[in-house]
Amino acid sequence: MKALQVCGKPVKTNDDGLVSLTDMFKAGKAANLVQGKQDPSNWARRDGRHFIGFVGAQLNMSERHIYATSRGKSGGTYAHWQIALAYAKYLSDVLHMEVNEVFARYKSGDVTLAAEIADKAAPKDAEWLARRVQGTVARNQLTSTLAAHGVAGKGFADCTNAIYKNILGGKKSEVCAARGLPKTTNLRNVMNSDQLIMTAMSELVAKKRIEVKNQRGNQACADSCDHAAHSVAQLMNVRP
Repeated sequence: MKALQVCGKPVKTNDDGLVSLTDMFKAGKAANLVQGKQDPSNWARRDGRHFIGFVGAQLNMSERHIYATSRGKSGGTYAHWQIALAYAKYLSDVLHMEVNEVFARYKSGDVTLAAEIADKAAPKDAEWLARRVQGTVARNQLTSTLAAHGVAGKGFADCTNAIYKNILGGKKSEVCAARGLPKTTNLRNVMNSDQLIMTAMSELVAKKRIEVKNQRGNQACADSCDHAAHSVAQLMNVRP
């Protein structure tokens, strides 16, 4: 999951782009801004109920696509960014203004936001963020190559799982189950620095192999991803 910074605290978003209202409430609480205010679950059942329904109607989406709860380490209440802004407004004028500014920069793709987060992070966290960003670049390059070489539908997931099996020891669903993580977890957000590096290396090697051999289609490209990740795992002496 991606993490924003609100009142100096991380606020996660999940793979569906929903924002953690739980993290927002914790950030406001730490800054003494939310005294007497409802936590996300109570707010959603009471004061926020009408607005959540309104957002769903306007977007023609069911509630489960704009508001969700999950358990586990990365669990909590997640909601569409419009709902997140409404919740921030309910909690505090100060929090509302800061969240508005952060989301304006986030939605516009302001890369300096990530740089500011890195500046405030501990050295170990800053190193992880650097690896995560590098991994995003490698992932985007591989995805573009896969699309250009005829990969479609579940073929993208098959290619990703071919890499995960060598680096993490199983497909995404298997790793999430083994670690007790929600199925929607972005595994890259729970990888350590070494795993991020190996995943990025695998994706770059797979991209090059597919292009040089001009491999096409779901199966051929998934095989290349498997071959690349296996080679990287052997090189790093990894036994998932």
